[in-house]
Amino acid sequence: MFLRTLILTALVTTPATAQDYRTLGPPDARVELTVYSDFECPYCRNFALAAQPAIIAEFVHTGRIRIRFVHFPLAAIHRNSVTAAKAAHCAGQAGRFWSYHDYIFVRQPEWSGEDLAPPELWVRFADNLGIDTGPFRECLAAPETHAAVEEDLRQALGAGATGTPTVVINGEAVAGISSYESLRHEILDAIERAGGGDDR
Repeated sequence: MFLRTLILTALVTTPATAQDYRTLGPPDARVELTVYSDFECPYCRNFALAAQPAIIAEFVHTGRIRIRFVHFPLAAIHRNSVTAAKAAHCAGQAGRFWSYHDYIFVRQPEWSGEDLAPPELWVRFADNLGIDTGPFRECLAAPETHAAVEEDLRQALGAGATGTPTVVINGEAVAGISSYESLRHEILDAIERAGGGDDR
C-alpha cells in the first residue's frame, strides 16, 4: 500500500522559518505539506523514497509548496528510531538534513530491527556523506539534540498524530491515500484553495 489510511482531526502545524533545516521549498509558499515521520517505519520509508521525490519534483522545485519534516519516533516499537532522529537532526545542523534523510531511509534494512544499532554506524553514515564527523559526534551526544527530537515528538502528539507517516496539508490531515495520484490531487486542491491556480 502506498500510504496507510490515516484518519486524524484538528491537526495543526508550526509555520516554517528560513532557518529550519526540516523544511524544503520556498518559505513564502501558500501550501505546506507536513510529514510526521519515523526513520525506522517501513511505511515512512515507502513514502520518502517513492512519493516524496515526485512531490518535490512537481511541486517543491516549481515553488508551489514547501515540505516540512517533523520527527515522530515511535520508540515503543522501533528501538533505533530516536537515535536515527537525533542523527538526522545533527546532519541538519551541518546543513545536510535532506541528504541524510534519504540516505538512512535507503539503508533502513541494514540498521532497523530488534537490536540497537551501534553509535558509530550513524557517524559512518555522516562520513559517507562528507559531513564533518567531529561536530556530528558531539552533536549526537548533546542533551540539546535529544531535547530537539523530544520537542518534535511533543508537537506530533499535540497535533493529534497517532501513526506514521501522518501527512498534513495546510493543517488538514490527508486520509485514505492509496496512490501518488490521489495525494497529488489533494495537493492540487490545496493549491487551488490557496489561490495558487489549478493546472491538473
